[in-house]
Amino acid sequence: MTVLKHLHFFPFLLSFAFGMFFVYILKPTPLIIMKYPNLENAGKLIYRDRNGTCFVYETKEVDCNKNEARIQPFPLV
Repeated sequence: MTVLKHLHFFPFLLSFAFGMFFVYILKPTPLIIMKYPNLENAGKLIYRDRNGTCFVYETKEVDCNKNEARIQPFPLV
C-alpha cells in the first residue's frame, strides 16, 4: 500500500501518454518485399493487384516450336 501512496495519477498518466506518442511517432516504416512469379513459386504464392483482387499464377509447359507464329517479343521496362 505504500507504493500507491507515492504514485500520483496525473503525472503517471501524462508520462504514459507522452511515451505512447513517441513510440507511435518513432516506429520504423514497414519493409515491403516485392516477390515476382517464377517457376519455383508459381501456384504457391497469392498475389494482390492495386484493386485488391487476389490471384495465383499457374505454369503450363508448351512446345515453342509448335507455337512459334504466336510468340511475340516482350519489352522489358
